[in-house]
Amino acid sequence: MNTDSATIEEVLSDLRTWFTARFDHLRKLSDELIAQLSFDANGAIDLTESTKRRLKASAIKFLADNAVVDGCGLIFAHSALGTANGHLEWWVREEESRFARYSFGVVPGADRYYDYEQHEWFIRAFHDGTAALVGPYIDYLGIEVYVMTLTLPAVVAGKRVGAVGNDIQVEDMERELLPMLLRCPTEAVLVNRHGTVLLGNSARFLPGERVSNDATDFDRLALEPTAGEMELLVFRRQRG
Repeated sequence: MNTDSATIEEVLSDLRTWFTARFDHLRKLSDELIAQLSFDANGAIDLTESTKRRLKASAIKFLADNAVVDGCGLIFAHSALGTANGHLEWWVREEESRFARYSFGVVPGADRYYDYEQHEWFIRAFHDGTAALVGPYIDYLGIEVYVMTLTLPAVVAGKRVGAVGNDIQVEDMERELLPMLLRCPTEAVLVNRHGTVLLGNSARFLPGERVSNDATDFDRLALEPTAGEMELLVFRRQRG
């Protein structure tokens, strides 16, 4: 990344390009995963062993091709499974080129039950039918790292069945986006839809802090394709 100074418009364009690429890659994965799915005679998702093997191949290829992504896969709505138990086909990066399927607690009332249908990233994709970028939050996997989750609706034969998503560790996202912000001629921070700071080029707001909606000394710039999900706050005074 070029560290020379850039205009605010150029920085915003770089950020938009990065986020657009993340969603474009996720849509491609979604198309590949959805193409493997069908319904059984009872109208529930039919997850045969051969189907799972094909899902695994697509997920592993996606992780191998997208080094910034930490995990990816399908998250099914209970209603699409015809059972009270949940189900995820989710693959994670263990090392640089080593991947594994992760098993979640999906039985209600059992130890470490993962009630993923209550998470914002699932609600927005499955119930609202929109693309979502949610976080940062502590990863369920228990490794004490902050992640961002991108999701898209999973639709099979016109029926919404859950979400397709991927996780990106905030540390990895920062490594790619901070050089862009450092080129900005003014102080700037990236915030989520709740006003929580993700990263920035200034110590004025630190990651995890909330920016008040009443603050008026900056401009709010939407980050397509994440409009409403992520904004760039650009302070009007030049950096010293």
